[in-house]
Amino acid sequence: MVELKALKELGSKKEKEEVKSFAKSILSALEEKKAEIDAYVESKGKSSPISLEIKAAVDLTTLNTIGAGTTQYTITQNTGIISPIRKRLEKYLNAVSVGSISTEWAMWVEETDEQGTPIFIAEGAGATQLSVKYVEKTARVKIINVYGKVTLRMLQDLPQLVSYIQNNMMKRVSLKTEDALFSGDGLNDNLQGVIPLATAFSAGANANNIVSANEFDVANAVGLQVEVANGEPNAIFIHPATLSAMKGLKAAGSKEPIYKSYLDIAGTDMEIYGMKVYTTTAITAGYFLGGDLRAANVLFYEKLNIQIGASGDDFINTKKTILVQSSLVQFVSANDTPVLVYGDFATAITALNKL
Repeated sequence: MVELKALKELGSKKEKEEVKSFAKSILSALEEKKAEIDAYVESKGKSSPISLEIKAAVDLTTLNTIGAGTTQYTITQNTGIISPIRKRLEKYLNAVSVGSISTEWAMWVEETDEQGTPIFIAEGAGATQLSVKYVEKTARVKIINVYGKVTLRMLQDLPQLVSYIQNNMMKRVSLKTEDALFSGDGLNDNLQGVIPLATAFSAGANANNIVSANEFDVANAVGLQVEVANGEPNAIFIHPATLSAMKGLKAAGSKEPIYKSYLDIAGTDMEIYGMKVYTTTAITAGYFLGGDLRAANVLFYEKLNIQIGASGDDFINTKKTILVQSSLVQFVSANDTPVLVYGDFATAITALNKL
């Protein structure tokens, strides 16, 4: 037993010495390559890979023993893949009028108080006088920005830096901006949204005139309401859950889904009364916003501006601050609000159903 104990102690001492020797060898190799490592970091990883030669004789048994039961050594490899938190796709700007602006205020002119009526007259008779009043309207550019802290090392890792800016800063700014473009109240520093300006759904000529009305009938009624208001319907936004329910609807006495009749030639996009159907979680489930969305004007003073600099205690923490900022304005002329229609499907279906 004494001899066995002595052998164990000898083995343990030898193992520790080998581990120590191995660590020293790594340190020695790194010190020899110090200049190359500094150059590699300075070049942001563009120079040739660095190869380390470990001079200590270490066999596989020793390597298996080193750090056994711990996570000091890993057999994994960084693939470079960064999995971002999934966020919705922005679709609002696909349907509205988008442009740019170089000043802090946007100004447009609205025609009001139209007077006079053209008439057919006899030759030589006096013409009818027509007049219209022009009123200037303005809206102020609103700013949205965020900032984040990154280490100097992260600044040198360009793929990771790009991913961070794109997925954690730019994307979140874009989503918040789209939320405001839909629903912003326009008060103080808030962006003006289109929903508060839209006209409420009206069943019009279809009121209490459709048997077993459904969501497709509502969308058709929206298109009719817009056309009667002299608009050209081009888009309707609904929640994905609403579209899913619509795809389950079937014509009376048929097993064929109704939605197939509204697919485009390619069979990919759905179009109802000239309106392309967009799904987005920015719209509450069961509600819709549709009509001539080109009446909504979105002008960017700056789409997305990115600045990198020092702020606060960045110097002592070896960090940098990244600022992402966007500034824009949205407005809808009072003459155009009738061609933007907002409402909920349940209420609209009730208004359409034949009594």
